[in-house]
Amino acid sequence: MLLNHRTRRIRITFLMIALATFSAGSLARAEDAGARASEPEIDHFGGRGQVALDNVVGVTTEGGHLGPNMIAGARNQQSWGAAGYTGILGYTFSDTRSSRTHTGWISPSMDVFVTDQLSVGGTLGLSYMSGKSRMPDDYIAKGHSLAFSVVPRVGYAIALNEPITLWPRVGLGYSGARAEAIWQDEAHQSMSALIGVADLGLVYRPTKHVYLHVAPELVLRVASIKGPQGGGLEDSGSLQLGLTGGLGFLLNS
Repeated sequence: MLLNHRTRRIRITFLMIALATFSAGSLARAEDAGARASEPEIDHFGGRGQVALDNVVGVTTEGGHLGPNMIAGARNQQSWGAAGYTGILGYTFSDTRSSRTHTGWISPSMDVFVTDQLSVGGTLGLSYMSGKSRMPDDYIAKGHSLAFSVVPRVGYAIALNEPITLWPRVGLGYSGARAEAIWQDEAHQSMSALIGVADLGLVYRPTKHVYLHVAPELVLRVASIKGPQGGGLEDSGSLQLGLTGGLGFLLNS
């Protein structure tokens, strides 16, 4: 009887130890699950509420619509497609034997993700160009122009493999400019254009708040140019393929 009593007590003791171990393990697992649930999800480019400040500094090639290329429709299409630096603030300088030009601009670009993946944004631009040229008769012609552009757009971010995201965007906007030239007589010219832009951007995000963006860009311009002293209108159009790339900042990520 004494042996049976002792055996029963040992069994009860082992049962209590087993129950305590199981309860402690369950509690630990519950606490771990709660901790994981309280942790924020791993963020991704294109999450709802994120704000992308695009093209803070960058470059654009022929066909781009940013930086010095925002001018609506000068007769020489090279002014549309010059390659070089672009960004929120910029300045370019050209000096040749026969001409010298200065161009400065401000061009902020921002997109807000109103839902996961869907972005709404646009680019504003204001540029000023001044220059002078030596004419065949050795007369120095001077001129300057002021241009303004606004291109709203929508985009959709497609995660490929974090930190890489495909971000196509399309936009439609307006650009206008007024130029004044002085050569023998003073002449004024006004220009306006509708601008359609479609790009296929690729985003690489090395850190949480910084990303690199490169995009082939198709730009359609349909411009109207009003000649000097109220002269007739001249219409022109162009469809150009360019490449833009730069550094951006991602807020609320």
